Amino acid sequence: MSSDNPPDERVIYRERFQGVYFDFRGKSIFTRYDRCEFVKCTLLIDHATEQLAFTAAFSKTAISISCNRTKHAGLYVMDNFFDRPLDERRADFEIRLAQALAARKAKGK
Repeated sequence: MSSDNPPDERVIYRERFQGVYFDFRGKSIFTRYDRCEFVKCTLLIDHATEQLAFTAAFSKTAISISCNRTKHAGLYVMDNFFDRPLDERRADFEIRLAQALAARKAKGK
């Protein structure tokens, strides 16, 4: 590939990925994920990952590993929502519920 012909940029729009393993480490991807949903996915990103963008993406239980980036690197992330895994949210709810019930019981005495 010559420098006169840059690689094509891929735009993936409104797709849902479930249980997919993405290994972007050390790669120049030239890909944008716009308004995509990631469910139970693994995203591997490192300091050498370039030309990768996530905009308005939604993630349920996605895992980002090795994501130490500098502002000059080619990773663009904007307006994304990353939800905590369901097990963590359920455990947090159980704790808050127990605290609320204990406070109500203590208040009633």
